[in-house]
Amino acid sequence: MEWVHDYLRLMGMPEKQASTPYLKHLLSAHRHVFPFENIGKLFFHDPACVTEDVERFLWRHRVFHTGGTCITLNLQFSKLLEALGFQVFFLKPGGDHMALLVLAPETGAPLYVDVGTPIPLLTPLPLNKHKQTHVPLFAGEKVILMAGEQEGEYTYIRTIADRIVDRKWAFSIDRRYQLPDFRDTIRKSYQPEAQYMQQLRCEKWCARKRRMLSLKNKELTIRMHNGGKIKRRMKSREDLLEVLAHTFFLPKLPAEKAMDKLEENGHLLWNQDRHISSF
Repeated sequence: MEWVHDYLRLMGMPEKQASTPYLKHLLSAHRHVFPFENIGKLFFHDPACVTEDVERFLWRHRVFHTGGTCITLNLQFSKLLEALGFQVFFLKPGGDHMALLVLAPETGAPLYVDVGTPIPLLTPLPLNKHKQTHVPLFAGEKVILMAGEQEGEYTYIRTIADRIVDRKWAFSIDRRYQLPDFRDTIRKSYQPEAQYMQQLRCEKWCARKRRMLSLKNKELTIRMHNGGKIKRRMKSREDLLEVLAHTFFLPKLPAEKAMDKLEENGHLLWNQDRHISSF
């Protein structure tokens, strides 16, 4: 399939036999190339984009530098993995997130995979029965997969400095989902009150510099692999566009139109002299 070669070329990855080490490299490369972002979501405002075919997903990235949020990214990545010979199933942690269950080609052991999250989850997570899996991300930040009382049940927990952040996501690897099971989640994600219709987000892993870039509305956070952190607050639309173009290297993202959409709905407001009020 030609799209498989196109997909791999975009990530700078060769085609190899399915293996756990290859899966890890694919996951990291995907996070480096395809951003977690809602700018395309705001710009296109079309639920059909979430489940479009792979060729269209790749075309949007080439033309607009888009990636997507959880369902878009994990759905397309699952198609690539299956085409490369991996066994992949959908999970629904927390009831509204999409993640992937991939069976290790060598042993059939279950692995938790997620390219559709704002955090730098760059390796498959083994799901061990009756014990916890601790995965350090950056200094002081971890993901914990805690086994439940019933076999196959887990809770996904994210901590920073041993303090739980975000809500816990419960899921079962014995409950596997089909794409239609996410239709209602997709529909709700386009409602005016939905999280990613009220803010601007872009998250991208920079593999060469080993740092995580995070843009949330007007604030840029750069997290280093050694625990260092740089924060910068945008003072104008021009600042924000410059950061996307020259820090994220995503100059084609339709951020101006996305900001227009947020402004129309009373979000991400700037200065009155730009006909926008302070946020």
